[in-house]
Amino acid sequence: MKFISYSFQQGGAAIAAKRFVELAEKVLNREVELISVKQGLTFHFLKRVMAFLLVKLQNDRNPIKHSLNLFSYKPLLNEFRKNQHTLHHIHWINNDTLSIFDFDKIPSGSIITLHDEWLYCGAEHVYKVDDDSLDFINGYSLNKRNILGINWNFIIWKIKYKKLSSRQDIIFTVPSKWVLNRASKSLILKHSNIRLLPNPIDTSIFKPLHKEHQLHYRKLIGISEESIVITFAIFNGKNNTLKGNSQLISALQEWKRTLSEKESERITLIVFGGNKKQSSMLCGFRCVEIGRINEQAELALVYSTSSCVVVPSLVESFGQVAAEAASCGVPVVCFDTSGLRDIVIDNVTGFVAERFKPKSLMNKLQCAISMSDSEQQKMRSNAREHILTHFSYPIVAQKYAEIISDAEKIKALNTK
Repeated sequence: MKFISYSFQQGGAAIAAKRFVELAEKVLNREVELISVKQGLTFHFLKRVMAFLLVKLQNDRNPIKHSLNLFSYKPLLNEFRKNQHTLHHIHWINNDTLSIFDFDKIPSGSIITLHDEWLYCGAEHVYKVDDDSLDFINGYSLNKRNILGINWNFIIWKIKYKKLSSRQDIIFTVPSKWVLNRASKSLILKHSNIRLLPNPIDTSIFKPLHKEHQLHYRKLIGISEESIVITFAIFNGKNNTLKGNSQLISALQEWKRTLSEKESERITLIVFGGNKKQSSMLCGFRCVEIGRINEQAELALVYSTSSCVVVPSLVESFGQVAAEAASCGVPVVCFDTSGLRDIVIDNVTGFVAERFKPKSLMNKLQCAISMSDSEQQKMRSNAREHILTHFSYPIVAQKYAEIISDAEKIKALNTK
């Protein structure tokens, strides 16, 4: 069984792909091989630069990554040509890993996992949040209003539609009910074999930790035992619109105005995922930035030492941070949106704010830190149990094994 992804090291999709590798190898006892783009290849890098410059010829006012995928990584095409009988699980294929022109070369019986909306949209990786026209359902138009320059969204969508819309010999998996609903309605995939397959969470690593470990870590980063700790992540910079950083800042600013000086001094923010390690002030609260965390065990420690974790994203295909935090028994505060709905149940495993409203997010943060000890303990237990019963390795492995079995049957029927 071979796994394909641009990378298995960097980014959320890479982390998810690597966990499916672990699932196949350690739980399902499969022999696995990884295929990724080798870094430092000058020719492939030049193709990526060319594609990057070409995509800039379109401005659709959607502040999200766009990919054209005009080029393919040649060793991957060789793999498809030579090993039609091998089972392939395909993950993140952007950064010109697999060209849209080569989608018809994907072997029958392959499994393709969607980590965002790119496969059934145009060039954009997430459909524009405030665009109600839903072009991925109704069809992209060449003359779409508010697009400046080349309408790559239409061109890329049209090619993907031609190459994929009739591919019923591939199994597509999605990580959340939200993506399942949208993919099932999309013109490209509505006749396809789409399965719900959540990202697996290693609950043996992401688990509640003993109080002494939490206190030791707090001491290590300069946070007192009495502090209320609110943790959140910053990925791809503070200006990533879809991560909801501006909504969170607005919520924190409003919250600071409602608290007394004594109350606000008790609150400390932990920020991870950035490039800096420093202690500063953010919206009037003490803020400890701990930088990037590469070890899962340390990340579990960060979650466990938190009073709550806030995930203010406007869109999440899954919600990796929310699931990992909940697995550690930590309440999560988020907006009522996308894949986070599968993970956070309001007043049960965490707190869900009204869609993209900073004041509602502020109120939910206040709820999170105002619980009694018994209420907090119950919510922590609920959060952990929800992950164990829906997203743990044994649970996801059962679903994955069924999908692999079905993929092998499809391959046997369609491969000579």
